[in-house]
Amino acid sequence: MKKTYNTSVVRALACKYEVTPRYIRYCLRGDRTPIYADELIAEYNTKLEQVEKALNSDK
Repeated sequence: MKKTYNTSVVRALACKYEVTPRYIRYCLRGDRTPIYADELIAEYNTKLEQVEKALNSDK
């Protein structure tokens, strides 16, 4: 099954690290392993939790 990523979070990380969204997805998938890959994955998960929490706060 194909893994999907939150596009808003991917774009935000792409702007922060000054790379393309495609490169961010490669890093998240493990296809690319730059020095900051672990930091990037942790930051993606943190931002994703924040987005989901904000979206579910109305319930």
